Amino acid sequence: MKKLTVMFLAGVFAGFVVLPGPAAANVQFGIKVGGNMAKVTGADLDDIEATLKSKVGFVGGIFLSFNFGKILALQTEVLYTMKGATFDYSDMEDPYIAKLYGNYLEIPLLLKIRIPLPIIQPFVFAGPAVGFRLSQKFSSDGEEVPLFKNSNYGAIVGAGVNLGRSFMIDVRYSQGLQHAIDIIQGDADLDLKFGVWSAIIGIAF
Repeated sequence: MKKLTVMFLAGVFAGFVVLPGPAAANVQFGIKVGGNMAKVTGADLDDIEATLKSKVGFVGGIFLSFNFGKILALQTEVLYTMKGATFDYSDMEDPYIAKLYGNYLEIPLLLKIRIPLPIIQPFVFAGPAVGFRLSQKFSSDGEEVPLFKNSNYGAIVGAGVNLGRSFMIDVRYSQGLQHAIDIIQGDADLDLKFGVWSAIIGIAF
């Protein structure tokens, strides 16, 4: 999965590198930075008798956007993103806090549709994303245990505005589509996934 993803992205980049001059002029490169509000979703969440609290974290990285006229664009990103949640078992006889945190390198591939207004251009976008775990932390009653899978995939939807050609703001939701936790329950993985709201500012060069 990881090799196929890398080969696919390399092919996308290589294809646009060899575009002729007029097409190359419609390529934008830039940086993005923002904040996350992450939570845990999944069918097995109902079996966890705890108060779920979202994790606030950082997201940031680079992007490359290929503009096809004034309306359509294909944008790929490489983002460092923080995900996870906190489980509060304060109502139990022996109360404690469990923290489930993971840091990922996430690579989305997004189809972007713009409304071509003169200065402020609203847009919507959607597409798949693959993430590779960089680090993890699960602490339960003071004990740390490795739990996360090395990679996962998901889908992203969002909307935002371009402020001129160089600045952009977007709000997006990323939903994991693969079980993120490497624990077997019965004959299947524990069904816990990450869902993340993000607000991001971008600057294009």
